[in-house]
Amino acid sequence: MTKMLSYKRLILLLISVFMIGACAEKQEYVIFGNVDKQYEGAEVYVLNEENRREKLDSTVVKDGWFRLQGEVKQPILAVIVVKSETGKRVTMNCVLEKGVIELDMFENVLKGTLKNDALHELNTACEMEVEALEMLYSQYMTAVSEEERKAIELKYDSVNELYNDKYLITALCTYNSNKDNILGAYSIYKIIETEFQRGNMTSHIADSLLQNASSVVVNFAPTKNIVETIRNMEKTSVGKHYIDLELLENVEQTPTLLSKYIDGKVALIDFWASWCGPCRNEMPNLANIHKKYSDKGLVVVGVNVLDKPAAQQKTIETMNMTWIQLLDTTTQATNVYGINSIPQIMLIGADGTILARNLRGEDVEAAVVEALK
Repeated sequence: MTKMLSYKRLILLLISVFMIGACAEKQEYVIFGNVDKQYEGAEVYVLNEENRREKLDSTVVKDGWFRLQGEVKQPILAVIVVKSETGKRVTMNCVLEKGVIELDMFENVLKGTLKNDALHELNTACEMEVEALEMLYSQYMTAVSEEERKAIELKYDSVNELYNDKYLITALCTYNSNKDNILGAYSIYKIIETEFQRGNMTSHIADSLLQNASSVVVNFAPTKNIVETIRNMEKTSVGKHYIDLELLENVEQTPTLLSKYIDGKVALIDFWASWCGPCRNEMPNLANIHKKYSDKGLVVVGVNVLDKPAAQQKTIETMNMTWIQLLDTTTQATNVYGINSIPQIMLIGADGTILARNLRGEDVEAAVVEALK
């Protein structure tokens, strides 16, 4: 059976190469994809990375394979999404450009054209570190004590630093070879994103990186979005006045303002989501702080983001979250405050000044105690 599938695939590849050669002026691409058997019959669709609402093409998985064919005026960075009827999904980036593109979404292999070969090198440059991080994350999620979680966090941070350093070198090399095309644009975006996550990126540094870049690099939508996020984070950094948010309250989702609950008070704001493991791990800590300091002038407010109302409500009930809970059904909160990861726990003074961001663990209570003096 395997030999027969390989033979059929070879014939299809040869036919596709011939067709593309005969229609070279059309910039035609053909994608052959292989997925795990659990995705048999699943929908496959292609999204534009710069606008994930734009579906470029679709098909279904048959005998573990799928085939997509189309034309582009210039190379486009795309996302291939395979989604089963049960909701399971697997994704992979590729460059839509002239030629035959081969994807193995089970083995994480991408090849067939120059830009896709280079993208594969970028994506797989840190495979060992990625495997180590995934293992540590699993250990963190099943850890039963605070001491165990802290030990895992230290290991995770160490491996993550190694991963980031290695990835940045690869991304920079990729950019230097692709300064005027979409792969170069993606590489610069990943450099800015990686350093932003490490806390090393400012809007000034980002502007410097983009100052002499080509138009395709400067106008790459994900890069424009992340630079805007960085600017917003700087506008809401420690020492700046908080920015009010239009949110929803209670089960009926009545419109309200954040200021209604925090003006004139020392306020601890927790931006969280039901699916976020680290968010849930902070809940006992927040519950304890709410119990100890709510009658001493502190108000604790949860702002649920990037989530579904039903999931938020279920988590509030199961985790007995008795403090104020608000909901953002848009991306307003994360955009305004330049939040790129959660939980984001922020402390705001009675005068509206942001006193601290990125609080976790014991640092939360220490900051609260200092603010209430």
